[in-house]
Amino acid sequence: MKKVSGILLIAIITLSGNIYSQTNQKKMTNREVVEKFLNGFNETEKIHESLALLAEDYHFKNPMVALKSKVEFIALAQEIGKVLTGVEVLRVAETDDWVAAMYIFKSSIPGVESNVATEWFRLEGGIIQESHLIYDASEWRKIYASMEK
Repeated sequence: MKKVSGILLIAIITLSGNIYSQTNQKKMTNREVVEKFLNGFNETEKIHESLALLAEDYHFKNPMVALKSKVEFIALAQEIGKVLTGVEVLRVAETDDWVAAMYIFKSSIPGVESNVATEWFRLEGGIIQESHLIYDASEWRKIYASMEK
């Protein structure tokens, strides 16, 4: 009987420890999700962690493109990744399912080395569903036009 009681006690302690650790795991806030997403663009080895935060039907819009899937965004990110040299997050604000971030994205292209932007993100269940990136794209349009010639 003592042996069964001892085994039962060990099982209860182990089970309650597992339940405690599962219920006390810190869930990221929407703000933390967005910050992790943006900071992933600073370290190429962590970009997959950023992309994992996007819904499969992620909608992305900026002054030059509108995309309707994570696959489309990954293709764009691969191209932009060739010239993007970093993202410096300046401010982040969160309300309900929306997060707004103000940041500087830097590039290796002369004339557009430093770009101030804001991006609005909508999340559901800790996953980014859509975002709208706003920045002055006038110089970027000139660069794209010269590349097409």
